[in-house]
Amino acid sequence: MRDTVKKGYEEGDYEGEYRENREIVEKEKQLFKKLSDNIKGDKVLDLGCGTGVPFDRYLVDEGFDLTGIDISEKHIRKARENIPEAKFLQGDFFDQDFGENSFDAVVSFYAIFHIPREEHQKLFEEVRPWLKDDGALLVTMGAEEMEQHKEEIGGGELVWSSYSREKNKELIEKAGFNILETYVEDWREETHLWILAEPN
Repeated sequence: MRDTVKKGYEEGDYEGEYRENREIVEKEKQLFKKLSDNIKGDKVLDLGCGTGVPFDRYLVDEGFDLTGIDISEKHIRKARENIPEAKFLQGDFFDQDFGENSFDAVVSFYAIFHIPREEHQKLFEEVRPWLKDDGALLVTMGAEEMEQHKEEIGGGELVWSSYSREKNKELIEKAGFNILETYVEDWREETHLWILAEPN
């Protein structure tokens, strides 16, 4: 699944259609404000940062010290061009070891469902120690059951894997978080679940 997604992003133009032309809506700005209000520092990690726009650009403009990671080399090259003041790393989420209490916030937008859903809780369990105890988590996840759903977009094939909304919330809680707010986004015939949480 990882190889398919990486190849799809490298060969396709998905990021141009879905990221660079994507505007941040008012509800998302409200969630970013609540994220900011729930942390004391400014260090943010973005898992699956893509080309860095629009979300990382917004966060950096708001004064955050951002580190992004993405599996696609093409995305990382573009992210470094788009936001030279941020730090970007190419690689798999599970190959990272940032150390305990490294970040005030961890965010992830439209990325977690590109890894097998059986690994989602493990990912949150690995992320939890990277966060400071007074930190926050803001992620988008699938809002419905999807298992190895494939689709070609922008000339590249991508794969999605997700549990239901309730299951997604459960596994975040089991990984050591308290959920503060959820928001179901219905955009471009796609439905996503936004979750804002804090370490418990």
